Amino acid sequence: MGKKIVKNYMGNIYQFILILSLMLYTSLETIGQTYDRFGLEGQYGFIIPHALDLRNISTSNPYGVQLSYSRLNTSKESWKVCNCFYYLGLQVAIHDFGNADILGQSNSLSGFFEPILGTGKSWEFSLKSGIGFTYLTRVYDAETNPENLFFSSPLSFLIFLQPSFNYRISEQLDVNLSFVYNHISNGGQRQPNRGINYPMVGLGVSYVVERTTLPEYETDHTLKKWAPYLDVFGTNRKTGVGDERKYLWGTSAGAYYRFFPISGLGGGLEMYHDQSLSGETVNFKNGFIAAPYASHHFIFGRFMFSQRFAYYLQNPDDYADHAFYQRYILQYGIWQNLQLGIGLKVHGHVAENIDLRLGYTF
Repeated sequence: MGKKIVKNYMGNIYQFILILSLMLYTSLETIGQTYDRFGLEGQYGFIIPHALDLRNISTSNPYGVQLSYSRLNTSKESWKVCNCFYYLGLQVAIHDFGNADILGQSNSLSGFFEPILGTGKSWEFSLKSGIGFTYLTRVYDAETNPENLFFSSPLSFLIFLQPSFNYRISEQLDVNLSFVYNHISNGGQRQPNRGINYPMVGLGVSYVVERTTLPEYETDHTLKKWAPYLDVFGTNRKTGVGDERKYLWGTSAGAYYRFFPISGLGGGLEMYHDQSLSGETVNFKNGFIAAPYASHHFIFGRFMFSQRFAYYLQNPDDYADHAFYQRYILQYGIWQNLQLGIGLKVHGHVAENIDLRLGYTF
């Protein structure tokens, strides 16, 4: 792997670490009771063959183990982050894809955010979402492993979503049943990059150090219904000439309407210029992309996870066969109306690039 590719990977990892650090700082700086939780979970699943040419290598069943550490802060300032109590933590996961010669293993380190969505006397329902990076033991090679079209970079990114039901069996011990949806991709940094999607069912135990009763706080019902916003974002992409990379800069403007405290619908317009599509001579028109989009937003206080479905109104020549694309964005409020986040652009199941973005809500 060339030095420029390694540098770009490290840049994306630094983006992730920066945002995770801000989340952890917000959680740990507040004054309030905390308790720590250690988890161990076994997992088993299957691979989704999202294209015809992937079916032959999608017949195996991934299995593995997940180790996690997380902390919950009971202060009101921490609760205001998402109008709920939540865990912040780190996890290590080892997943064997059940095909040692072609797919090998994934060894990942991730940070996660896990809001508690419902509680009872002895149960708890939560939704964990996380992002991290993984080392893959078997990747595409034109000579030695041409069948593995899922991933071509040993160092890739992992995104996952994991609803979990936890049942308390003692003051310090819980058992949990979960469903986890995993996606691994290199974010378009190297080809082929079809990305692998593999859901898994997990069964595990958690050990809670000095569990405490969760206090009750009043939800803020004065939240604005309409929320106009403006984003600026940037990344870099390969030009197709060796390891050469050029910058992509853009902006998006839109608004969403909050139908429920944690959910809203909206739309807007993205416009950006991709210098990697301009050719050897600067051709602004051929690198310019404009795309109106519809969007859905999950809002948890300072956190927001949005999904955009966009249409290529202006599409450069020979750029993509797709008329539409998706963009998934995770943002965190760092100061008043200012948000810092990362975005992932996808065509169907194939990731194209990861960006760093700064947003402002009016």
